[in-house]
Amino acid sequence: MQEDEFKFKTDIIISDEYCKSLESESKSYNINDVPIFISCLSESDPLKKYKGLFGLRTLLLKEFLNENPKQLYNGDINILFNIFENYPEKFKIHCLKCIILIESINFKIEKQIKNEPSEKTIQIMLYILEFHEKMKLELLILDLEYINLLNKEYYIDKLASEKLYNNIKNLLLNKFSIDEKICQISLMILITLIKAKKEFAKNDKILEIIPCLNDIMDKYQSNSKIKTSVLNLLYELTEINIASDNPIREKLINKIIELKILQKLIDDSDKLDIVEEKMQLQYSIRTIGNIASMPEEEYTDKIIEYNGLDKLKILMQKKYPFEIRKEISWIISNIAAGTNQQLTKLYEKDFQSILFDVITNGEENKIKENCLWALYNYCNINNMEYLDNLVEKGIIDIIIKRLKIDSGDVLCCSLEALNNILSEGKKRDPASFNIIESKINEYDLLNDLKGLLKNCEEEMLQKKIETILDNYYGIQDFDKFLDLKDEENEKI
Repeated sequence: MQEDEFKFKTDIIISDEYCKSLESESKSYNINDVPIFISCLSESDPLKKYKGLFGLRTLLLKEFLNENPKQLYNGDINILFNIFENYPEKFKIHCLKCIILIESINFKIEKQIKNEPSEKTIQIMLYILEFHEKMKLELLILDLEYINLLNKEYYIDKLASEKLYNNIKNLLLNKFSIDEKICQISLMILITLIKAKKEFAKNDKILEIIPCLNDIMDKYQSNSKIKTSVLNLLYELTEINIASDNPIREKLINKIIELKILQKLIDDSDKLDIVEEKMQLQYSIRTIGNIASMPEEEYTDKIIEYNGLDKLKILMQKKYPFEIRKEISWIISNIAAGTNQQLTKLYEKDFQSILFDVITNGEENKIKENCLWALYNYCNINNMEYLDNLVEKGIIDIIIKRLKIDSGDVLCCSLEALNNILSEGKKRDPASFNIIESKINEYDLLNDLKGLLKNCEEEMLQKKIETILDNYYGIQDFDKFLDLKDEENEKI
């Protein structure tokens, strides 16, 4: 359909007085009037045709608002398409409303049998969005609600076109400040589209929406549904674009930082109520986590700059559900994998006490694993005093006990942490190293390493075990070492 279809050639005029009389009369309309209004649609008299449209639209809207609506119209919908294409604006608007309401009611009733909308209906839906500036808000909202119904159910492949994506994006950019309902539904549709077709989120054009999301957060602070949708969209955009080979990755994150959105997320993180605002908190934390996982240190520096460590410490000490605690521990782990300056700031905030507490108490495995990664990264800290403190708190005990439990990447990290402690210890005077050595001697570490090496199938893991055996025990002939009996190991 083309825009010039809004420039009607017919000279039919429906007066405002006639419209007002129908509005007054409509209060007495009931479901028994539906056949009368449907018959009016075939009348040649434009006033009767208009009354049929108006009456049908009124009763369809009432029925649509019912929780369990009944099918009021089961006739030929092409009658409505014909009126839409050949009559002026007032007819056109009511036709659009009737078509969308009929399809919406049918969908609510028949969605279990996946009753597909016609191609013409989809064309009408896109038409309404494309020329949204000429449409009344009531019609736009109806259209958006119907698209949202379809989006959430079965028809995303049919609907997720670039045209719909651009129309929804433009609608959000132009109309979010005019109507709250339009803003809310547009956000929900945009989220569904981006999740269905990720390429929409990987284009420079998506950057246009970030300032709009920022404005929406400010304007609708008290609207929980809108705020949740904005945070959900921010999470989806960062999640999709976090891959290092994505061309807009840095542009997107820099825009989020530049507009102070990251700072807002951090500032609000400990103020959100876990019952009423659980999803908001989850999306906020996940977005911060995506930014923290960026390999460039400048992004974790920003989290620290915005008082992120103090907020993370508060959040980690709260009794949040597993999903949220897992995300918080993931952020801490990513910061701990950063620079020596970032590690030092974590240490000065005493995160090591929180990490030790999580690891030694009954936390879920995934949370414990994130905290182990963070604690092992602590062992890279270039500060003898801090490393001594970790040893006193029991880092060696934790590492050696975990050697028999962990595998894969976590085991590699354990071995690397142990090697760092031993290497740093050997650089010091013998008295200082005795503290570390006495801890090691409390365990049968050599036989533990032998068992790991004997069963090791991963080259990286093998090299880490051999490095410890060489650096700490002076063992270089590993084949001979594996042939020794356990009691002979004690002589080494």
